[in-house]
Amino acid sequence: MFLLADAYEKSKMKEQAKSPQWLRFKRVDGFFNGLKTLVPVKDHKPQYPWKDDRQDTPSLTIIFAKTPTPMPYVPQPEYKSSQYVSKYHEVKPCYLDKKETIPVPNVLAYNGLPQGLPEPVIGSHKLFGLRDDVCFDRFGRYGPYGLGYSYDDGGLDVGMDTEKTGSEIVWAKTGKIDYSNVDWGDAQSRCLEANKERFHEPPNNAPTEGIEKDQKQVFQQHTRKKIARTAIVVRLYVGFEWTEHAVLNFRAMISEVSLQSGGEYAVHFLLHVRDNDEPIWADPKAVQKVLDDNVPPEFHGLCTLWSEDQMRLYYPGPFARSFTNPSFSDIHGVYRSAHFPLQHFAQAHPEYEHFWNWEMDMRWIGNYYELFDRLGTWAKKQSRHEMWERSERYYIPHYHGSWDNFTQLVHNQTVASGRRPVIGPVHYPGHLSLRSEKRGVSFLPPTCPKDAVTFVNPRPYPYRPPQAQAHPHRHHHHHPPRAGSPDDDLEATTTTTTTATSPTPEDLTSCGIDEDADLINLNPIFDADSSGWIYHLDITGYDRSHPPPPRRASIITASRLSRRLLNVMHEETYRFHHAMFTEMFPATMALHHGLKAVYAPHPVYLDRQWELETIDKTFNGGRDHTTSGKG
Repeated sequence: MFLLADAYEKSKMKEQAKSPQWLRFKRVDGFFNGLKTLVPVKDHKPQYPWKDDRQDTPSLTIIFAKTPTPMPYVPQPEYKSSQYVSKYHEVKPCYLDKKETIPVPNVLAYNGLPQGLPEPVIGSHKLFGLRDDVCFDRFGRYGPYGLGYSYDDGGLDVGMDTEKTGSEIVWAKTGKIDYSNVDWGDAQSRCLEANKERFHEPPNNAPTEGIEKDQKQVFQQHTRKKIARTAIVVRLYVGFEWTEHAVLNFRAMISEVSLQSGGEYAVHFLLHVRDNDEPIWADPKAVQKVLDDNVPPEFHGLCTLWSEDQMRLYYPGPFARSFTNPSFSDIHGVYRSAHFPLQHFAQAHPEYEHFWNWEMDMRWIGNYYELFDRLGTWAKKQSRHEMWERSERYYIPHYHGSWDNFTQLVHNQTVASGRRPVIGPVHYPGHLSLRSEKRGVSFLPPTCPKDAVTFVNPRPYPYRPPQAQAHPHRHHHHHPPRAGSPDDDLEATTTTTTTATSPTPEDLTSCGIDEDADLINLNPIFDADSSGWIYHLDITGYDRSHPPPPRRASIITASRLSRRLLNVMHEETYRFHHAMFTEMFPATMALHHGLKAVYAPHPVYLDRQWELETIDKTFNGGRDHTTSGKG
């Protein structure tokens, strides 16, 4: 019997060794404790991670005999306050209907947290000023937008068969809003029209002469400030399945970031039409049919259609052969170059200063305005000094300590690695200058050394004869990119030297502070060289007599890009016929031309009780305790 038990234990250990390592950690169940366990945040004891050596589950106490009452959650500035109106133009309210009888509803949140609710393990609320002392339930979050009531009442007929005690409070002030006739495109346009004096006018092509510019700045010092606008560009495609929850999500997004901000943000759907034979730029009836077949009517006015053939017209060849093309896809295809239509969209919309590239399947359990606003504000405060080095690491607060401590840790690890921090644009063999750079224009702000530059010298890679080519595509007469899979011996190991007028760290810490970020990524920005990532050498149009250029990448594509970064990407594409895999091109262009790029360590929860050191070793397990290199 003992022999059988021993054999069983050995077999069990063998199976565990084959399983993913996270399965050996105990599951976290504190996410499901419910509203009746709400406690003030000062009394909250997370099940995980532990604040001390204790590893026991906190006892649950039912605090409320009945469901507590949620309160309106408004993270936008106090637009009517004297402090706001003394600096900025008045924000006029926006409405869902043309008659201006249906104001935009607020979401509702509960003060406090369910006892035992885990805390984020990666990233942080407090770092960005995101509130972590409130929580949302399904009715407070989506009830204002149609959850919990029927089609007859103007809702979506979902959430009605679940436990909903106390949910009526959600509609006590506004009633159950009838969304059956809402036109979000029209509502967004009316909101902008009512508030247009608040925003900067789109730039024109004629440069302002120096004296006129100075006079303009003096005049603006005595007027209310105008603010920049941001587009949330959601990537949509023909055939996307619009569930009721998808509709709720985008009703929430448009209401919270656009209408409740007085037009500071605008939401757009960039709709990929897969059939290249559809005459979407020539026939309004064809456009309408695509919309009718694929998008709920309430969102039609927010859609911009595009196709891959349109991108071939906009970015004609010839594109030189790729280093590798592991997906065997066309360079104009959405899989490799999803940034092409975004670049085109930015050229067509000069009214926006920043563009969030967003995915259809992403959700934020909270107010969207708070998320986008706080990420942008935090990124603006970040220094460029050791920016790339911080951005290639996950921030784990319970392991790394405060952000200042993490920053110092990154500095110490960078010094220990022997690698000089990247500062300014990166020059490498075969580097080409933009037209503005040839005129002496720099993307570095005045707080940085004006001639800071990083020189990167990759070692040559072995020559490989061309492999089989990808399938030729229609209406494309130049040579298609070379197809192949990445090879370990094509790696480019880089050595860097940095020159700057003020090379000491003390002089560089203010570099880039109070400068809007050109790129905000939601995952670390890693060095693609030697990373093992399958697309690390999907590089097109570069001189193959030189080694591959230095590259940075971030998984996934959701990110905020500035107008000037998209202009850089646009020029690199149409002038130089340069392209890279879509998750690599924006960060690499920021690297090459000295733009400000940051990884924003937003809060991420884990559903297993990982050991904190194991989290760091797993997520920052690459070269020099980063996400770069082979982990």
